[in-house]
Amino acid sequence: MQGDNGSDHRAGNTHFDHFSASGGSVFFKKPDRVLICDPKFVNASGFPSNDWFALAATAGSAVTGVDPKKLQAAAHRCQRTALKDDGEQASVALPNAAVGWQAFTRDGGGVVVDVAIPLRKH
Repeated sequence: MQGDNGSDHRAGNTHFDHFSASGGSVFFKKPDRVLICDPKFVNASGFPSNDWFALAATAGSAVTGVDPKKLQAAAHRCQRTALKDDGEQASVALPNAAVGWQAFTRDGGGVVVDVAIPLRKH
């Protein structure tokens, strides 16, 4: 994937740096990028748009190297499960990615997503 400055965004070339103090922005390094999360994306049923799921999968792929289609499928599965779960939580373990999820419809609804490379046992 090419960025607007011609930089290479393929898996393994993007690395997490830090979150903003508010938690609303994620900063990456190599190449330097910022992912800003707008909290107004969930509809009344508690589901973000398909474009949002695609964006989350693309960002997760940049970090983990996992196929975005697999991450998007995992994200949809987590969303459905979390909305049914009393604790509002769900997770999916893929071979090279861990997807953690919280989804709720109370107080206007929301989603919290964590896509990471799973810890390896040594």
